[in-house]
Amino acid sequence: MLNNKTCFVVISLILLLFAATVNAGHVQLPKGKEVVLKFASDLKVSSGEYEKGDSIPVVLDQPIDIGGQIIVERGATGTAVVLDAEKNGSAGKAGMIKIGFVNLQPKGDYKLPEGEVISLTGDPLEFKGKKKGIFPYFILLPFLKGGQGEVPTDVAYTATIAETVVLEN
Repeated sequence: MLNNKTCFVVISLILLLFAATVNAGHVQLPKGKEVVLKFASDLKVSSGEYEKGDSIPVVLDQPIDIGGQIIVERGATGTAVVLDAEKNGSAGKAGMIKIGFVNLQPKGDYKLPEGEVISLTGDPLEFKGKKKGIFPYFILLPFLKGGQGEVPTDVAYTATIAETVVLEN
């Protein structure tokens, strides 16, 4: 016959084993974890091409791993959005574009429930074009335009996970 203490220990061990099995297929991506993203190299991301509110596709440049296990594979797709944009103008006015990262779709063995995404946050990217100077073009100044604000697409950028998310295997 088992006493109460022994029963408690046995039941606790059974519950722990059951809990470990149930949670084995879940992984948590913590809020604040950094992710590395890139824009497609064939895109021209500039104030001349995009306007405020436009979506821009991005891809995960480095896999997301937790404890050495890859949770989201490199190449996962996501979205950035144009937060502000000003086209270049006459009199040498330079253009400007400001972009924020929005979300990322999981890729690999771990998934989110249908329709959910990994929300992203971070400091916005802001790029300004070159302003045309007055000298020696002061006579032509009304006709000269500054450069567009252009995002280098050959560079990787960092964003962070906006809120903790649980993925399932």
